Amino acid sequence: MKNALDKMLSNLYKGLWAVDANNKFIYFSKGMEDITGISEERIIGKDIKDFMEVAQLCVGDETHFTELSLQAKDKLKPTRYHSLSFLTPEGNLNLLSGHIIPMLNGSDKYTGLICTVESVSEQKIREKTFKDMITSKKELEEIYKNSPVVAFLWTAEKDWPVEFVSDNITQFGYTPEDFTSGNMIYGDIVHPDDLDFVRNDITRLEIEGRQFFSKEYRILTRAEEPRWVAERSLMVPDEDGRPSYYQGIIIDVTDRKLAEQALLETEKRFRLIFENSPLGIFTFDKDGIITHCNTNFAMIMGASMDKIIGLNILRSIKDKKMTDAVKPVFARKTGHYEGKCVSALSGKVTPIKADYSPNIAEDGSILGGIGIIEDITTRIESEEALKKYAEELAIANEELKSLDQMKDRFLSNVSHELKTPLTSIKGYTELIYDESLGTLSEQQKEVEKTVLRNANRLKRLVDSLLYISRAQSGNVQYLFEPVSIVEIVEMTLQDLKIQIEEKKLAVEKDIPNDIPTINGDRDKLTDMLTNMVDNSIKFTPEGGSLKFTIKEEDEFIHIVLKDNGIGIPPDMIPMLFQRFYQIDASRTRKYGGTGLGLYICKEIVTAHKGKIWVESKGENKGTEMHIQLPK
Repeated sequence: MKNALDKMLSNLYKGLWAVDANNKFIYFSKGMEDITGISEERIIGKDIKDFMEVAQLCVGDETHFTELSLQAKDKLKPTRYHSLSFLTPEGNLNLLSGHIIPMLNGSDKYTGLICTVESVSEQKIREKTFKDMITSKKELEEIYKNSPVVAFLWTAEKDWPVEFVSDNITQFGYTPEDFTSGNMIYGDIVHPDDLDFVRNDITRLEIEGRQFFSKEYRILTRAEEPRWVAERSLMVPDEDGRPSYYQGIIIDVTDRKLAEQALLETEKRFRLIFENSPLGIFTFDKDGIITHCNTNFAMIMGASMDKIIGLNILRSIKDKKMTDAVKPVFARKTGHYEGKCVSALSGKVTPIKADYSPNIAEDGSILGGIGIIEDITTRIESEEALKKYAEELAIANEELKSLDQMKDRFLSNVSHELKTPLTSIKGYTELIYDESLGTLSEQQKEVEKTVLRNANRLKRLVDSLLYISRAQSGNVQYLFEPVSIVEIVEMTLQDLKIQIEEKKLAVEKDIPNDIPTINGDRDKLTDMLTNMVDNSIKFTPEGGSLKFTIKEEDEFIHIVLKDNGIGIPPDMIPMLFQRFYQIDASRTRKYGGTGLGLYICKEIVTAHKGKIWVESKGENKGTEMHIQLPK
């Protein structure tokens, strides 16, 4: 029965053995006797440690096999081992591969291990040679520790289980035990996008029968950072000539690959710029022969690229000025040309701007040069059109000046003509209103008040027009003398008394008695304050109030006129002092005005080297007009 069982098992496995829960051998097949040269009688009942010693396992393999056995026992799951190496009594090196399988009873309790040997690779080797190999292996490991190169031994199975890896695999965040324990295989760390490439490459070399090979691909570090590696490996076949395992090295070449990629990207960008540039670009060698050009240069030359390539730029140029621009390139200098280019290939004439630069090798020798050509036809046409437009504009400007002068003369004449009769109208109206020429009825006096108010309004308008006319012609003259700003305020309020009374406005004054005089033009300051007060009266509703405040501030007299009128939107304030500016058309219709009053105020204040500004918290919040005049 036992012989029949051995025969059946030998058909399934090349070797098979089993130990009980105490690690004592309970079975050792005939195949194991052939593989190891150890008889069944010698091993049955012995501890598995005795087998390790008798089998002469290689350094490192004993520990590895023990770890795998404990793993199968602890997890109660089969585990695979690869290329377990040991010397037979005859001096042969055997490499075994198979499974370690835990045995369980009906209660799923651990009762022992079964170990299968499914493949054997045998090599003739002398014991001394083997010991020398072990010594060399230790020396090699010391070398690897101090090297960026990582050594691997992979088995020729799917995605390459790892039998050995040098300690400096830690540079990628892994430990050798991550792989030799069977928890990971090499394919686990190959970048997913490169895994098929590596698989196909290895399959191809196996088909071609190549033993030595090299390739570059990406792996992932423990932190999942991609790194480029270069692999150099040797495929070792089994006794049937099929791949058994691979031994080789990998080295991190990420920096080189990134530099290559950056260079490639730079070249792509350069070519993209070269081919799609709106400028014509060409290169020429040290003899002046054109070696390359882009489409735009071919368009400027009016010829195809194949006719341009090979053309000698020095011999084809007929324009001496252009030749003088190209020749400095061969002396390692730059050149510039602007003019009309006549193509030697097509005769096409094109206005161009050209810059020529030398192309110098790293060793300092001159390789040739680069030309960058811009077709400036559009610019020339634009310049000519602009010149023509400028000439037309100059003529129109002269005509406008003439019209402007005519307008100024007309405005000045009309203003004078209006002012003369207006003075008489205003004077006689005041005499009638004051009852100097006889007593008036209440109705007559009311009519006279209206006439006088509008006469004053017309006078201010005429005065404003006269001021603008003189300002534009540069004929505004100021007579500076000591004047009392307090007196001017009082006179202004008196002159505008009729308007103030008609709107029933309350007037307050906060003016100290000791306000000093200032150096100013009495008439201009009167006009300024009159415009200010008239503006406040105009935009303050009936029954409102005006308040004049005057105070000394360092080197200035500060005048503030505050009303509780309709106010000004804050975004409109910066435009108030512009000539003819009105906040909106509806206000103009409702309140009247020309938009000249505040502009004239600013001009007069500026002439006095003072400051003027307006403050308002918004619509229906009133307005404050501020003026600072130097003492």
